[in-house]
Amino acid sequence: MVSKNKKIQELLSLYKEIYLLGKISAVLGYDMNVSLPEAAADGRAAQSAYVTQLISEKWLSKKLRNLLEEVENESDLTETEKAIIRNLNWQGKYYFKVPQSLVVEFSKTTSQAFMAWQKAKREDSFADFLPHLKKVVNICQLIADHLGYKGNPYDALLDLYEPGLTFSQVKAIFDELRSKLKDLLKSVQGSKKYNEIVALSQKYFSENANYPVEHQRQIALFVARKLGYDFTAGRLDVSAHPFTETLGRDDVRITTRYKVNDFRDSLASAIHEVGHALYEQGVLRDYEYTPIDGGVSLGIHESQSRFWENQIGRSYEFISFIEPILHTLFNDQVGKADKEELHLLFNIVKPSLIRVEADEVTYNLHIALRFEIEEALINKKIKPEDLPGIWREKMRDYLGVVPETDREGVLQDVHWSYGSIGYFPTYTLGNLYAAQFANAMRKEINFAEKVSKGEFGAILSWLRSNIHQHGSLYWPSELCKRITGEDLNPNYLLDYLQEKYTNLYLG
Repeated sequence: MVSKNKKIQELLSLYKEIYLLGKISAVLGYDMNVSLPEAAADGRAAQSAYVTQLISEKWLSKKLRNLLEEVENESDLTETEKAIIRNLNWQGKYYFKVPQSLVVEFSKTTSQAFMAWQKAKREDSFADFLPHLKKVVNICQLIADHLGYKGNPYDALLDLYEPGLTFSQVKAIFDELRSKLKDLLKSVQGSKKYNEIVALSQKYFSENANYPVEHQRQIALFVARKLGYDFTAGRLDVSAHPFTETLGRDDVRITTRYKVNDFRDSLASAIHEVGHALYEQGVLRDYEYTPIDGGVSLGIHESQSRFWENQIGRSYEFISFIEPILHTLFNDQVGKADKEELHLLFNIVKPSLIRVEADEVTYNLHIALRFEIEEALINKKIKPEDLPGIWREKMRDYLGVVPETDREGVLQDVHWSYGSIGYFPTYTLGNLYAAQFANAMRKEINFAEKVSKGEFGAILSWLRSNIHQHGSLYWPSELCKRITGEDLNPNYLLDYLQEKYTNLYLG
């Protein structure tokens, strides 16, 4: 990126080293998730910790800190230059305020915790993961103290994923969503069609159902290409928990996972991760090596994944588009299901144990549960060893189902092994932003017609123009106002869910 300001030029030159080290760290992380042998856990933890130390040293450079302080006071900066300074301060505060030894320890601890989590989940042994979780929570508490906060230590961690987000803001969102989602769920469950639709799912996705993995992969690859994912600059792999990682400007990789008895999981996961990847692949190339490169926040990032997964992937028009493919590859399994039945199969509302398999109506209740647990952990209201019981109690209260195993309960998500406490609320923010952005898009594009024909170019172009190309130029609240003309408004999601599922189940 070209800047006439010499101090900005120097800052960007220094930041480029941080940027490149960050991508090296991403390569280590991607390999750890996808193909690292179990015995290599300690070695990878040491490698990751070393790269983290190098990144920390670059951030703590006196030259970088001095330049940043000097240029902040200049009055003739462009919009882009101001964003560079803002983003450097936001990204850098973690390294400026948290002791380097703690930053490195956190990297090593989470690398070890991830491998321990994989094994603990596989063997359904929370006791094996508990020592690692205790260390992660303790370090997160220390990090929050060093970062500083006004009202709640959890605020400091939320801000790492969504700039300026606070516990009180998230609580207000869930206070508005919780009762209305529970009411909608109750209405759906009380409908005459409910049992019939649930039985439909059991018919096609029993424990003995067989949807060959290779066919599932073919569908995922086809859909990813149709949506616009560039496979010359990415690839699709398998991991325990699907994710997206940007290893370089032309290397944005995605993963999914496959369940032999249910192809919906792998397809939804692939579409979700494609949404993330399209965002990263769509940032202006001029921003490479700068703090503007990449998505602006996890909330906006999740808006892109949830938009494609739900607003597109669960729509009647999309199901109509992929029906011939499903009937071709899975003719023996779902060959007798018509468009209407297939659409229902992708929109079953049924309280489930697993967050990533949750329907649109209950999904945010899963997030509310995790949000409450995280805040309580960081504020020492509860202890890590008590989590399995607390998890079961909250699942009973929120969703009316209780996991029999910790694999299906407190061990199901990877996030705490990463140390990503404060991340979960961004999923709900993503759902809210997605519904609001989709509402704005529908005013400009014949949404339904494009999707039914498999013509996703206009939709992707709208996202490129309004969101992707800007990278981290605009803060989330400003971006939302630029696109929709108003602040984030939960009513768009509530109205969308109410209309869609009332029509499906009560219409």
